[in-house]
Amino acid sequence: MKRWLALMTVLTMMLAGCVTEETVTGEEEPSVVVTAPTAMMFPSWSAYDHNNLSHANDEFSNLSYMAYFSAPWCAHCESTIDAYDQVIPEGRIAVFSMEAREEYANMSEWQNRTEVNLNRTLTRPFMLHPELAKSVDVKSIPHAVFVNEQGYVYHVEIGKETNLTYIQSMWDLTASARFNTTTGWSPSPPEAAA
Repeated sequence: MKRWLALMTVLTMMLAGCVTEETVTGEEEPSVVVTAPTAMMFPSWSAYDHNNLSHANDEFSNLSYMAYFSAPWCAHCESTIDAYDQVIPEGRIAVFSMEAREEYANMSEWQNRTEVNLNRTLTRPFMLHPELAKSVDVKSIPHAVFVNEQGYVYHVEIGKETNLTYIQSMWDLTASARFNTTTGWSPSPPEAAA
């Protein structure tokens, strides 16, 4: 038992790095490198909307915006797009369908059905873009990506969201967020929804 205890003490000291005391002189002090958290640029994209008008990420140059991913068959997503539409300024949401199946490819039908179900007009572009959804790793819908004016993803919100106050606060943070490769985000982004 004593041998086992002695062996465990020696192993613990070795693993903890506490075998000898080191003195560090001024020249040998380890340098501390502070790196900013990585930020992901939102991918470049282009697509045609429900009115056959062309859209691309270029129209959001120097503007914050939201890339909203859903699918025409997602009825529970309508209350979320309704909430985002009430908060996010005109011309700042791009609605993308992540659904690749042909029977869901009609964006005019999706946009019209959503307007009927919400009993109001939506002027956001509805676009088919399953490739973009894959490139930003959309697995669950609704999936909202808040992109700052530099083109960086600031926040991702996954799932149903109807709290207008919360959406407004996320939008305000996104609109003021800046990323610096040395210092990181200002203000710091909230934790992403999982």
